Amino acid sequence: MRALRLALILVVIGSTLALASEPYPTHTIRIIVPFPAGGIADLSGRLVAEGLRQKFNQPVIVENKVGGNGVIGFHEMVRSPPDGYTLMMGSVGAVVISVVADPNPPFDPQRDLVPIANVAEHTMALVVNNQMPVNSVQDFIAYAKARPGKLTYGSTGVGTLDYTAAQLLMKETGISMVHVPYKGGPGALDDLMNGSIDMIVEVFPVVMAQIKAHTINGLAVTSAHRQPALPDVPTFKEAGYPGIDLAGWIGLYGPPQMPEDVRQMLGKAVVDIVHQPEIVEKFHNIGFEPTGQDADTFAAYYAAEVNRWRAFTAAIGEQVIR
Repeated sequence: MRALRLALILVVIGSTLALASEPYPTHTIRIIVPFPAGGIADLSGRLVAEGLRQKFNQPVIVENKVGGNGVIGFHEMVRSPPDGYTLMMGSVGAVVISVVADPNPPFDPQRDLVPIANVAEHTMALVVNNQMPVNSVQDFIAYAKARPGKLTYGSTGVGTLDYTAAQLLMKETGISMVHVPYKGGPGALDDLMNGSIDMIVEVFPVVMAQIKAHTINGLAVTSAHRQPALPDVPTFKEAGYPGIDLAGWIGLYGPPQMPEDVRQMLGKAVVDIVHQPEIVEKFHNIGFEPTGQDADTFAAYYAAEVNRWRAFTAAIGEQVIR
């Protein structure tokens, strides 16, 4: 009997050790995108998902959980087991700016999200309607200063990336404009094209085609370098405003308490994926620049971004009203 008990104990111990050392991943990985299909977070998520599928030889599915400026998707992730099989794509607007600007934030960006990898970044573009008699940033600033509080700018609301970019523009140049909020970016872009508003500072991939088609006038981009898709559009630094430096980015996150070895493995995998030439080309085609920061590098960058935009939103005194 004692021998039988000992054998059973050894079987249990062996099974437990086998489970503990089970290689990751062994089944389907979910990547939650807290925004609609076809958007920049969704497109980036699907490129990452396909790369992980090929690298791990396991199914990787993308699920769009839309609502609450990303909050619904966040709650879906944190309710899942922290085992590395449920991940989330997050943008700087959704997991940093709108959260630090909220007097009652839905989550703590540094406690409730675990950074895995920075995937890609994009610039913002200052665009004006074609009726405005300006052809450069300098022209626009002079035109706006001659009409304080008269020009209008559109955004998708206080605490969003496009709103924050416009606030940064006004802070660095000393101009003042009237905010016109929209429920979504397409509404603001449509009104810009028909002349109902004067300008927006929008995600570059969103307005890239319209600038190329000359239906709006692109004056500058917020990145450190000109964009290959539109090399004639200068940077704000070239225009004499180096403080207007803003990169939108998309990162991959996991829930608190996920295994550190899995976090590191996923971070390295994403770095490898986004540096593949065919993936680089696909990102460039949608106006993105692959970044490929691994888990530790992204964690440091993410913490710096939280601190930067928390200080900025406090300085301008704006708060999200949900």
